[in-house]
Amino acid sequence: MPVNPSLVCKLLDSMENIDKIPLTPAEEKLKDLRKKVPSSFINGQWLNPEPLKTEPWIHQEKAVVDKIYWHNYESLGQWSNLAADARKNHLSKVAQVIKKRSAELSEFEVYAHNAPADLLLKEVIPFLSSYWQYYSGWAAMEDPQNRQFYATGMVLVDVRKSRFPLLEANLAAAPALAAGCVVTVIGHTRVESLLFLASIANFPAGVLNVVVTDSESNPPQDAFVGRPLVVFGPIQSMAEHTEFFNAECTFYFCGRSSMIVLDQSDVEGAARALLEETAKRANFSLWPATEVLVQEHLFQTFVSYFEKINPGTPVSSKKFPESALGKIKKFAKDEGVKLIECVEALVLVNSRYEELGVSKSVDAGLNVVSIMPIRSLNEAVSIVNSRPRIISASVWTQEGPLATRAASALKVPLVWVNHHGVISDPASGLGSTLYSGFGRWGGLNGLLNFKQWRPTVCDKGAHRLETKWSDVADPTLRSLGMLIDGKVVQAASTKVLISRNETPFATIAIPNSKEVGSAVSAALKAFPAWSALSQTARAEAVQNFAAALLKSEAAYAKLLTDFGVEGDSIAAREMKAATQVLSKWCGKATVGQVLDSSMNGKSWTRQVAIGVVGICGPIDSLSALISLIAPALLAGNCVIVGASPREVLVALHLAQVGAALPAGVLSVVGPESQAHLAAHPELGALWVGFREATRLLSKQPKKVWRVDWACLDVCPGEYIIHHCTNCRSVCYAD
Repeated sequence: MPVNPSLVCKLLDSMENIDKIPLTPAEEKLKDLRKKVPSSFINGQWLNPEPLKTEPWIHQEKAVVDKIYWHNYESLGQWSNLAADARKNHLSKVAQVIKKRSAELSEFEVYAHNAPADLLLKEVIPFLSSYWQYYSGWAAMEDPQNRQFYATGMVLVDVRKSRFPLLEANLAAAPALAAGCVVTVIGHTRVESLLFLASIANFPAGVLNVVVTDSESNPPQDAFVGRPLVVFGPIQSMAEHTEFFNAECTFYFCGRSSMIVLDQSDVEGAARALLEETAKRANFSLWPATEVLVQEHLFQTFVSYFEKINPGTPVSSKKFPESALGKIKKFAKDEGVKLIECVEALVLVNSRYEELGVSKSVDAGLNVVSIMPIRSLNEAVSIVNSRPRIISASVWTQEGPLATRAASALKVPLVWVNHHGVISDPASGLGSTLYSGFGRWGGLNGLLNFKQWRPTVCDKGAHRLETKWSDVADPTLRSLGMLIDGKVVQAASTKVLISRNETPFATIAIPNSKEVGSAVSAALKAFPAWSALSQTARAEAVQNFAAALLKSEAAYAKLLTDFGVEGDSIAAREMKAATQVLSKWCGKATVGQVLDSSMNGKSWTRQVAIGVVGICGPIDSLSALISLIAPALLAGNCVIVGASPREVLVALHLAQVGAALPAGVLSVVGPESQAHLAAHPELGALWVGFREATRLLSKQPKKVWRVDWACLDVCPGEYIIHHCTNCRSVCYAD
């Protein structure tokens, strides 16, 4: 076919004049907005004041590992030592600035990312303002010269893979700054509003920084002198961060939510809430809806009303790639189910696309919602609790007792009653389960994410002997076994412990992964019954354990004496201190102070047990070990103790008396167990003092607490409870 010269000339002319095509008013507005946020904002100034004229519009930092601006120790020292009132005033002014300049702040999200303006102005920005104001109150309650806690240091908040960077970065930044940390937010896209907020917040230079980079770059490992690294994003991003930083990370994953529509509910209100989720909030929610469970006799009414109010707009091609859209449409056709397109989501009626609610590796960006009938509340609770990616739920019913029963039975950390997806009260807890991430945002728990207990030198009971071993077996030696499922058992592998007198002393059990797995299985089996007991009932069981421990004083003294130390004095001192610790915690439990609950406006928050807690820090005294075991048990957890390699006799003596507790509630395994505990997928928390164990956490996430530096018998109770509980919040509609 011959070339048309005239057509070619016209095409070339149009290409030359492409820059002369007038911009729409929205494009002009966005261009002007981007001039305000040209680059990363570091140490109180823009790194590149002149904005880019082409994509990506904002200067991105390259080779951030080599940058020196991470090392802002001077800013950390000045901010953490600032007077409490001064720090409070700074945070309070941020709250006022957010409120005063809400229109400007929202414009970045509206024009650059098509965010609904009413969602930002009516919900998100008012919440952010109240959130900063709330934590300004906590900042005012500390005196830097006389305080129990100190700030963890420089905190990195990574929002490169988050759903809503503006909201999520602020969730971490406000409590971190209130605690005395300095914060650097690292982002990739959707960072315009964060840059603008950092520039107008008027913090001292270096206190709040925002770095714009690509999706892969990491800062140097020595850039942050404290913990935690906070990562907002899908669960898939967890491994790469923990592996790189080789330290604890606090994650908040992109999870999903369920709606449960029960008897005597506002069916139309629930349908409108679903439409709000699928048409407006889908890209601006921490909890996009995945499923709606409707009681059978209300099912058809719900579906009919939802179809009636649905505008019928096809789903966004940007949200659903053609391959994914075709796959889901084929699934609906093959299954013979109704498929409703709803702007930002696909809705399946009376069916479920299993790949999207159960899989841990599925793309969190695809919004597919299933509407399914249920026969009863119990069926709904069973379904929701079986979904690992479901981290929040709403219950729809006007029957108060039914709503309370549903909220109590659901294991998700956040439950709404008669509304859905609304951001909770700043004082309410949020997060802290395995699949929702381990950070807690809101209330005192949010602050404690960024606090360390200031240790006090304490040698009480610690005899800190260098442990020596021999691989030469001697059947004539005493054998110290492990406590698993209420029975003292021997391990397949053993070592001989050498005494202070340089002679073989005892055969010590060295557990393998299978034996540690048996201990975890026994704990998981015991957990439902143990956690279901009242705090008073658990206190009675722990008091029986305390009595058995006290009776073993003579045996413990002989064990230590034979080992070659002053057994009588150490045993007497340790038993007295240990029983005092147990009595203190039992007293707290009987008056309900271990598992606290509070009502904050329309929100109710309570502490709940994690599940199975592993303790394998280098604890040198019996009383220090008991000071960890006691609160964990009384909070409703089951505990597995891995003997300290520095002092194995402390833990292994407990194996002889731990049977006083119900089987599986307390297990004791030998030394060298920390790696097996860290690698176990069903261990909920690990209190550890070994860096080798934390290296394994990238594959099996769990809550982590470093305990190797603290004087544990004087550590504040609320700080320990923070580490051995999750929080669960129920938010009621106005």
